[in-house]
Amino acid sequence: MRKLFVTAALVFVITPLSSAFAISCDNPINNYDRTYCSALEMIQLDEELNGQYKKTTHVLNAEQKSLVKKAQIQWIRERDAQCFSGRSIAVGCVNQKMKNRIEILKKIERECKAAGCTQQTLSQVE
Repeated sequence: MRKLFVTAALVFVITPLSSAFAISCDNPINNYDRTYCSALEMIQLDEELNGQYKKTTHVLNAEQKSLVKKAQIQWIRERDAQCFSGRSIAVGCVNQKMKNRIEILKKIERECKAAGCTQQTLSQVE
């Protein structure tokens, strides 16, 4: 019985302490938390971007895919030029660029499914 009481007391004391050190991205406390949360968002956006790119190219023919691929490569170059400096990454910049690119890819997918694609739409970088 005494072991049970000691174990319960430890859990009662340790649980609040561990949650006190947990990072909440809804309300980051300091620069470390903000950087961590932005990096986490970047990983999630990268997955979403890759998924949307696949969905978009799935509805395209070979010539259209080639145009979108060229635009994607150009977008990556521009993103890197604007969001990287030396050894530093402006994570907020990267995140915003990825959000914008996801929307462009969604627009390409919608337009190509609905009314057909134009070269200008397929070649859109930003």
